[in-house]
Amino acid sequence: MKTLIVNKKYGIDHLNITAGQVPEPAANEVLVKVSAISLNYLDLMVIKGDFGHQLPHIPGSDAAGTVLRIGSAVSSFLPGDTVSTHFTPGWQSGNLTPEGLENRLGIGTAGVFATYICLPEAALVKSPVHLSVQEAATLPIAALTAWEALHQAGGLQSGETILLQGTGGVSVFALQFAKLAGARVIITSSSDEKLERAKAMGADHVFNYKTQPDWLEKVKALGGVDLALEVVGTGFKESIQACRFGGRIIIIGFLNGAETSLSIFDFLQKKLSVKGVLVGSKDTFREMNQAIEKADLRPVIDQVFPFSEARQAFEYLAAGKHFGKIVLDLN
Repeated sequence: MKTLIVNKKYGIDHLNITAGQVPEPAANEVLVKVSAISLNYLDLMVIKGDFGHQLPHIPGSDAAGTVLRIGSAVSSFLPGDTVSTHFTPGWQSGNLTPEGLENRLGIGTAGVFATYICLPEAALVKSPVHLSVQEAATLPIAALTAWEALHQAGGLQSGETILLQGTGGVSVFALQFAKLAGARVIITSSSDEKLERAKAMGADHVFNYKTQPDWLEKVKALGGVDLALEVVGTGFKESIQACRFGGRIIIIGFLNGAETSLSIFDFLQKKLSVKGVLVGSKDTFREMNQAIEKADLRPVIDQVFPFSEARQAFEYLAAGKHFGKIVLDLN
C-alpha cells in the first residue's frame, strides 16, 4: 500500500509517497482499492498548511475505486462496486448543519490519497455506471459543488442566464450542468484558448477579462445575469455588477483572496441575494449522479498524472494551467 503524505513541513515540496499495510475494515467500514484521485484547490490549501494539521498528514478528498471488502454492518455496498468518496460524511441529507461539517475527508480526518482506504459507509457513493474510474474521481467536490450551487442553492431555471468565472473544475462542471438545465451561460477567462473550448462545450458568450476590460458592460448590454457563481472572492464586486435586478450570487470559493469591500447600496438597489455553498449532501450526490447517467454526461479531465508524479500535478494545479480536472492514476 502507498500513501501520499505531507511530511515534516508544509508545502508541495514536502509531499512524499510512503509504504504501509493495507487496512482492515471495521464493522461499519468499506475497504476500497483506489484507482484514481482528483485534485482540488482545497487539497492545495491543506498541503500549504492553511488548516494547521499536525504533521505528517494525509491530504485528499476525491477518490474512486473498487470495493474489496465490507464490514459486518455495511448494507449498501458489495465487493466489486465502483464507488466515489463523499467529502462530508456527516451530511447525508437535508440542510447542512454544523455537525455536517465534522469529519470531512482530508480536513477533519485523514484524507484519501492512498492506494487502499477504509471509510465509513456514509463516506462513499456508487459511481455513475458509464463513467471510467478516473472520471468518477472528479465528482466529489467540483461536480457536487457546481450541482449544489446551481440547483439547491441557486434555483437555476431553464432560460435564465448564469455567469461563470474561469475554467477550473467547478466552473466547467457548472457549464455542463447549466446547459443541461437549459440556461444561457456567460463565462470569463484570461485564456482565449480555454474560452474557445468553453464555447465548443456550449457557452453562449465568452469574455477574456484581460483583453476585454469592458466585458462587464457587454454583460449588462446582454441584460445581466440571473445567477453568478463567485469563485474568485476578490471579484465579488464584478458579480454584483453583472447581476440584473433580483439576481442571486452563490459564493463557492476565494481563489484570489477572501477579503474585499462591498457597498450595501448595490444589494438594496438590485434586491440581490447571496448564499455560500459548501459542497452538498450524500442525497444530492446521488441525485446528481442519476442526472449524469441519464444525460450520458462525462467530466472534463485536463490531464492525468501517474501517482508517482503527485508533486508535478500539484504544481500544475497551482499554476492554473488546467481546463477542468486534474487526475492522478494509481494503477
